[in-house]
Amino acid sequence: MRYSKFLLPTQKETPADADTVAMRYMYKAGMVRKVSAGMFHYLPYFNMIMRKVEYTIRRGMESVDCSEVKFPLLIDREILETSGRWTAFGKEMFHLTDRNGADYTVSPTNEEYATLLAEQFVKSHRDLPFSVYQIQRKYRDEIRPRNGVVRSREFTMKDAYSFHANDEDLMVYYNRMADVYASIYKKLGLKVVPVVADSGAMGGKICHEYMAISEEGEAEIAFCDDCGYAANLETVECVDNKKIDTTYKGHWEEIITPNSSTIEELVNFLHCKPQDFVKSLVYNADGKLYMVLIRGDRQVNESKLAKLVGATNLELATEKEIKSIGSVLGFVGPIGELKNVKIIADYEIKGMRDFVVGANKKDTHLRGVDACDLKCDWADVRFADNHDCCPKCGGKLNISMGNELGHIFALGKRYTSCFNTCFVDKDGYKKQLTMGCYGMGLERIVASIIDQHHDEKGIILPMNVAPFKVDLVVVDVNKPEQSQVAEKLYTTLEDAGVPVLYDDRDIRAGAKFADAELIGGPIRVTIGRRAAEGVAEIDIRETGEKLEVNIIDVLAKVKEIISSKM
Repeated sequence: MRYSKFLLPTQKETPADADTVAMRYMYKAGMVRKVSAGMFHYLPYFNMIMRKVEYTIRRGMESVDCSEVKFPLLIDREILETSGRWTAFGKEMFHLTDRNGADYTVSPTNEEYATLLAEQFVKSHRDLPFSVYQIQRKYRDEIRPRNGVVRSREFTMKDAYSFHANDEDLMVYYNRMADVYASIYKKLGLKVVPVVADSGAMGGKICHEYMAISEEGEAEIAFCDDCGYAANLETVECVDNKKIDTTYKGHWEEIITPNSSTIEELVNFLHCKPQDFVKSLVYNADGKLYMVLIRGDRQVNESKLAKLVGATNLELATEKEIKSIGSVLGFVGPIGELKNVKIIADYEIKGMRDFVVGANKKDTHLRGVDACDLKCDWADVRFADNHDCCPKCGGKLNISMGNELGHIFALGKRYTSCFNTCFVDKDGYKKQLTMGCYGMGLERIVASIIDQHHDEKGIILPMNVAPFKVDLVVVDVNKPEQSQVAEKLYTTLEDAGVPVLYDDRDIRAGAKFADAELIGGPIRVTIGRRAAEGVAEIDIRETGEKLEVNIIDVLAKVKEIISSKM
């Protein structure tokens, strides 16, 4: 490809809303342009990188006997109501109504369609395992699109589905897919940690997320170096290892705290630390009210809470609802006469005494409350931090940031039971299929590659991902001794099957070098002042190594470098 004919609009300035390293380089390297919140133009260079990622994914899916299909983008309401997901996905789904009044959603995932497809082609145990995948555009009505292409309204996903005779066969395939995922990410040059995760609206009991380690990640993960445990922070169990001290029962006192309804205001007013308070938050869980008690510097893990109380919809209570239990917004507490509310306290509070809680009266708190004063149920309802111990071995728990690149689920009969999708086993009995699903976000992969492979000059693309293995730069196109050599070398490399971006622009050499470093091609070949002597310069982007090579040997050397990096 000749640079002069290629749409690659690099730029020096970065838009103010490019809020991650990856997005800053995507803009500067001419990969994307923003249209609106969560919507982007994908420019040629980005599309070429996406195709490289797709190629690696397709080879991985082929290795586990997974066949490529394409499902419709629209799903009618009846199908999603059958699986119970018309409401489970909530407001993130785009809905539409056709001219006949039929309701549809724009496909968020395709478990239902995959199950219906399996129903058509799986008749007996001889047809198993049955596994299909697609690479398809997805659309979600994100409430807050952010991090550029990482969390946008429109994105590309590889979603695969497998069907099996029983859960044992499912887990064998699930583990094969887990190994393939690890292999795909490694081939793409990514450092990824598989973590235990929450299945959410997808359902099923076992699932793992694949998290790319990143200082700018959108999710927190926890891992233990001692035993290898890793999990999304939302799912990490906080161990119940505190004991209630019964020595100080009933010694609280009422204190006036004017205009102090938040922890920050109370800290300033009482000259205490956030750890000296217990927050009382009231939630409406499918119409039932729960008061959740948590240490002042902690956050309620709403995913854990929803699972604990079996709620589909979980929201903070309104002022009217708080008043209905006998309390006051901003001064809610667990002591006193309360009605129509169940109190749940986090395990950590068991080890606390002499703390402050709301008094259920305006501008009033109680000081000197102890854990043994509470009439409550005890549960794990908070996020773990690096002071917690590993729930598996008791070792030190480490917390880091990461971006989710993929998610795999052992769904069991979650969907096949809804559609009564059956097969005939080897003994002639009719049984329901069991199922797994396996997702992977392509834009997220590209963003994470850039996040993990860059320096102050620009991107450093891994060899397997780079659309052009060689950036061929002619220093001065107006000097025949350089341009003629560069033209001939360009043809030689292309004929040999080496993808080349030939920078034939009539601009300063410094600008060409800066663009080459910015877009991240693995190898730069420069034809400059020594061209007349038959010498070219080769720069290896990843290591910074520079070599002077006879022009007739450039092809062989380039092939050697490519082979060593693949």
